[in-house]
Amino acid sequence: MKRKFVDFKVLTASLCCAVVMGVISFAFLKMLGLSSVFREFFPYCIWFLPLSGMLTAFVYKKYGGESSKGNNLIIQSANEGVKVPKRLAVLTFFFTLLTHFSGGSAGREGTAVQIGGTLTSNVADKFGFKKEDRKTIILSGLSSAFGSVFGTPLAGAFFGMEVCCIGQLSASAVIPCFLSSYLANAVTLLLGATHEVHTIASVPNFDFKLILIFVSASVFFGLLGKLFALAVKYLKLLYAKIFKNTVLSALAGSVVVTLLIILLNLNKYEGLSTWQQTTAFEGNANWYDMPVKFILTALTLGAGFQGGEVTPLFDIGASFGGWYANLFGIEPSFLAAIGLICVFGSAANTPITTIMLGIDLFGAEAAPYFVFASLISFIASGKSGIYSSQETKLSKSLFSAKADFSE
Repeated sequence: MKRKFVDFKVLTASLCCAVVMGVISFAFLKMLGLSSVFREFFPYCIWFLPLSGMLTAFVYKKYGGESSKGNNLIIQSANEGVKVPKRLAVLTFFFTLLTHFSGGSAGREGTAVQIGGTLTSNVADKFGFKKEDRKTIILSGLSSAFGSVFGTPLAGAFFGMEVCCIGQLSASAVIPCFLSSYLANAVTLLLGATHEVHTIASVPNFDFKLILIFVSASVFFGLLGKLFALAVKYLKLLYAKIFKNTVLSALAGSVVVTLLIILLNLNKYEGLSTWQQTTAFEGNANWYDMPVKFILTALTLGAGFQGGEVTPLFDIGASFGGWYANLFGIEPSFLAAIGLICVFGSAANTPITTIMLGIDLFGAEAAPYFVFASLISFIASGKSGIYSSQETKLSKSLFSAKADFSE
């Protein structure tokens, strides 16, 4: 029996979940903002970071079950039909706020995606959707989460399809993912959410110097994404090897982050640190902004704190791009924009989403640069990625890259 291109029941379920996700994203962003404001008003919150780490580890160990897998469990649910416990959404929501309140360096995408995946997975199971229909609904949940929490519905639409399988876009999921991402974002904006806005002041003239700078920067962006994914992975393994007790492991990791922030006066790098993006686009990025954010975020996530990787990756890419541009005397906002999208894209293994993210955030004027930078950084990053459960149908080779557009 030939499969329908769009199933009305699947689309209805996806859109209903998108509305709910839009409301949740608004509430999450508001509460995240309040926790960040309070932390800045009362900087001594950083002293609670070890307690937050221990509490996170204890609750996830005792009550979390499979929830500790986070985004990887959502990806497995979409690809393999694995059940997702409802408590995953509640735990990640609460403990991400706790991470930010106590000064951990983390993002927000991971939380939103886990909530969107948990919501749609359970709705699909509740109403008896099977196999591809179930997967489509979950993918639309990931799209609505990403699109609404960042205000990037075009990138969100592709993220839902691409994050589960590199190089594969499911034809039956295209319309649900697109509509869900745009609808969830519209709901979030309607409720009053705001997002950071940055612009490229000017696109440099195309010449041999620009090509050299552009290509070398794109390679560095890919390597940064690769190194970040490896750093988080091996820090988790290192702590697990040294400490058999996860609570003690979290305590040790938390103390390292706390001491670094206090002794080196790194409070401004806590939380989302979106000021780094603004500084980079204005041409004022310092050489140390990128490595400080890189190290603190890797240590925070490696210690087991909840949150996301994407906003810190934006910070890392923009800071390095802005500084690298200043080094060679070209427009800093140009490379800051490319760095912002490409460090994320290479770490997440989502090249198409990377291109769409650039268009979403900065318009289409620099789109050709987004395409080539995304390809170069994606190949440079190799096989590593922040989502270990991600499947691939795309070889990272210039000579064998071909995508699978499945039915």
